[in-house]
Amino acid sequence: MSHAYLIEIEQDTVGLIIREAEGYRFYATRRSLRGLQPDLFDTATAAHRAVLHMNGPTEATCSSMVPLHHPAQAE
Repeated sequence: MSHAYLIEIEQDTVGLIIREAEGYRFYATRRSLRGLQPDLFDTATAAHRAVLHMNGPTEATCSSMVPLHHPAQAE
C-alpha cells in the first residue's frame, strides 16, 4: 500500500493524496480544489472521490490515482 498518490483528471495533475497519522489528506495543485485541503479522509479512495465530486461533471472525465513509491519501497 502506498502512502502517497498523484491525482490526475483529464491528464492534468490536480494534486496529491498523502497518508498522515490521522488519515488521508488531499493537497491541491488546482486552485478550484483547495477547499478540500483541510479535510481528512478515512481512505485514499474516499479522498479521490471527493476530488472528483468537487471537480464537477465533465463530458469525458478520465481520472487516475497513481501510487507514488519511495525508492526504499521499490526494493
